[in-house]
Amino acid sequence: MIKNIRYFKKGMFFVLAGLVLFSFALSAQELPIEEKLAAIYEKAEQAIEQDNKEEADFWMARYMGLTSFNLETERNFSDLYPLFEKREDLLKSAAFISGKYTDSFIEFFLMVTHQFWGIPEEGIKEDLHQFAVRANSDGKYFAQVVISPFLESRTVIKDKNSLAVIPLGSLANPPFLVSGKLENNEPVKRFPAFVLDTEQHFLHYVWPIEFHDLDKDNIPEIWIRYNAAWADGFSQMLDIYKIEDDEKLVLFKKFEGKSEGIARRLSDGTIEVGEGFGTGAHLDFDQFRITTWQYKEGIFEKTDEKVIPHILLSEEWENYYFE
Repeated sequence: MIKNIRYFKKGMFFVLAGLVLFSFALSAQELPIEEKLAAIYEKAEQAIEQDNKEEADFWMARYMGLTSFNLETERNFSDLYPLFEKREDLLKSAAFISGKYTDSFIEFFLMVTHQFWGIPEEGIKEDLHQFAVRANSDGKYFAQVVISPFLESRTVIKDKNSLAVIPLGSLANPPFLVSGKLENNEPVKRFPAFVLDTEQHFLHYVWPIEFHDLDKDNIPEIWIRYNAAWADGFSQMLDIYKIEDDEKLVLFKKFEGKSEGIARRLSDGTIEVGEGFGTGAHLDFDQFRITTWQYKEGIFEKTDEKVIPHILLSEEWENYYFE
C-alpha cells in the first residue's frame, strides 16, 4: 500500500472517543482476531474475483482498520498487496499530493483514515457497507456521521514518487448525517438523513462532531468539520446545521478552505478559514492566507486577514488540526 514511505507506526493515532453512540444491529458474532482477519481477507479476495469493487473495498478497508491499531495481531495492511495487484485500477493513480509537505503531515494524510474502518462491530452495517465513524450528543440532540469506504490510489509527488492506497469515504454511497432528539439519553425522534455536501469529492477525514448554540435560542447548531480529497490535494470544510422546528436539519453555513486549507471553529467561537497560495503552481504554494469570521446579529462577518508561511511545510499544521 505504501512504498518508499517510512511513516506508518502501529497504534500511532488516537482512539475515537465515544465512537458508537447509537448502535447498528450486530452483523456477525465476535471471532478471535486472527480468525476474523482471515475471514475478511477471504471475503475481499472473493469480491475481487467476482469484480465486485464495492464489496472488495468494504472488506479491504475493514482489514486495514483492524490491523493498523490492533496490537494483538502481527498482520498489517501490507498483507493486501496481492489483492491490490489483482485490482489493476488501484495501481493506476490519477490523484496526488505534494511531497514537499512535512513528513508528519504526509503520514497523517495517508494513514489517519484507517481508524474509521477499525471501529467496533456495533457501528457497522455490513449489508449496506456503512460505518458510523463519528457520533456525539449534547444530552438533548444526537448526531452521527455515516460513511462507506472507497479505495483510492494516490501518488506523493517528491524526488522519488511514492504510491499509496487510501480508504476514503465513497461518493457512490455518499456520507450522510444521522441526527435526532433524545430523552433520558435515548433517541425518541430521528430527523431525515442529510447527505454531506463534499462537492463531489471523496471524504477524507472527519473531526469529532460539535454542538454550539450560535443564536442563544437554547437549540444547538451541529458543527461538522471534514477534509474532502481532490485529485490534486484536498480542501477542508466546516458545515453548520440548524435544527428546524425539531423536525429536520438545514445547512445554515458552509466554510471552505481550499488548496489544502483549513476551516475550523476556535474555542472562543471565532471561525478561521485558510488556504494555500503562492507565486508558482499548486504544488509550489508556500504561503497561507487566513481570514477570521465572527457571528453577529444573524450573519458571519469577516474581522481579520493575515498571511503566514504555509502550515503544511512545518510542524505548525498540528496546531491548526488539533487545537
